[in-house]
Amino acid sequence: MSGISGSMGSLPGDHPSHRMRISNMAALSQNLDTDALVEANMKAAEVPLVELQQTQAQQAQLQAVWRSLQKKLEGFKNTAESLHLEGNFNAFKAQTPPNSGFTLTPSDNAHIGHHDISVASLARPGVVVSSGLADPDKASVLNIPPDGALSHGIITFLIGDHLIGGSYKTIRIDQSSGFTLNDLASAINKAKIGVHAMVMRTGQPGRPYSLSLSSSKNGLNFRVAGTEGIGMTFHVVQKASMAHLTVDGVPVVSSSNDVKDAVPGTVLHLVSPTSGNAPVGVSIVHDRKKITSNIQSFVKNYNDLINFISENSRYDKATGRGGPFLGSFTVTDIRNRLATTLTKPITGNGPYHTLSDIGLDFGQDGRLTLNQSTLDRALGGDYKGVVGVLAGSAGKDRTEGVLRTLHSDLDDLTNPVTGPVTGELSALTNEGESTEKEIEHKSESLSDLRDSLEEKYSNLQSLLGGLNAKQNYVSQQIAKGTL
Repeated sequence: MSGISGSMGSLPGDHPSHRMRISNMAALSQNLDTDALVEANMKAAEVPLVELQQTQAQQAQLQAVWRSLQKKLEGFKNTAESLHLEGNFNAFKAQTPPNSGFTLTPSDNAHIGHHDISVASLARPGVVVSSGLADPDKASVLNIPPDGALSHGIITFLIGDHLIGGSYKTIRIDQSSGFTLNDLASAINKAKIGVHAMVMRTGQPGRPYSLSLSSSKNGLNFRVAGTEGIGMTFHVVQKASMAHLTVDGVPVVSSSNDVKDAVPGTVLHLVSPTSGNAPVGVSIVHDRKKITSNIQSFVKNYNDLINFISENSRYDKATGRGGPFLGSFTVTDIRNRLATTLTKPITGNGPYHTLSDIGLDFGQDGRLTLNQSTLDRALGGDYKGVVGVLAGSAGKDRTEGVLRTLHSDLDDLTNPVTGPVTGELSALTNEGESTEKEIEHKSESLSDLRDSLEEKYSNLQSLLGGLNAKQNYVSQQIAKGTL
């Protein structure tokens, strides 16, 4: 303590100004908030990090917008795919009078034309029904003898005609399978012999449940050829039959009531014999409604794409900020390329050479509008011409339709490797990775700075604490009059 008393001895101990300095030192030691000082320094040092994080968020937002543009382009391409090939216009419908006894469904492989059809009979399965039992799950189907010795039952079917390719199939039921009506039905179905079995409620007094058997194919007859130990009888209630019809005077026989390709490229769905077997006229025509629906979807998807681009290319005067696509050469090029293709006329295609000729008008705002009446007249007047201007035509006079060219453009624009949007996303990804590295580096530097500040302010607090202790000692000595 001699050092302290010596160093302080030269000061007049009772001088007020020196007592004030000692008091201030004590206050400084007691009120020093080192945590607040560290945080204040860190807040100033973290400004560049916050700016980097804001940049990273903006880059993520830009990536999301460009990905949305890619999806819009891909969706528009998918819509264009329904119109860019001649085969896309092979949409047909059948015009059939009511109560015809049949309906007709054309496929894309059908042909325009008129056909006369008459239906003589429908295809039916053979049906056999058993005598009844009181309960389907409790009553036994076995004809048990008085001695109760019978332990199984056998039922034999003749599938088909025994003279022409028929075959016998045997079903056995025993203790393992069970002996009820439902057990017998299950055993027959599991055997897969061409006969389907089910238990039906007939409502006959005392014996309301019977086994209904039907051939799995129309036109296939069968019968129960014999039984052993089965206490039921079986009788035929419906003979199997084939469907008989004529198409343009040509006899047709079918085992199904859905007759494929009797009219090429169609399926005839037989419902009932035609009245008096008189032929019914049916016409196959172009399904303009389906084509119109595809064109409407095309217009909607294109305008959705243009609206998305426009919304993200605006300049906001209030904020002084532009949209993510404002000034983008890539977006401008995409929009110009699509507009050029959609407005370019084609040659060698009859009366229609532009989309406007068939009701698709390209406005000054870059959007498409559909004039439905013009389209309807075009489809009714020259269906092939509409197909030509949209999809082109093959053969020696081959032409490239507007939408075929457009589809090729969209292939390029949506290419996952070389497409322009892919390039923008790749550049943004690289920028994002660079920003992420800067953030990591800055975060490490700030962590080191925090450690350094905490150490410095801790040392300062220790120093001030030591001075405070010396102050207390000196104050005590002064109070004792030793200094």
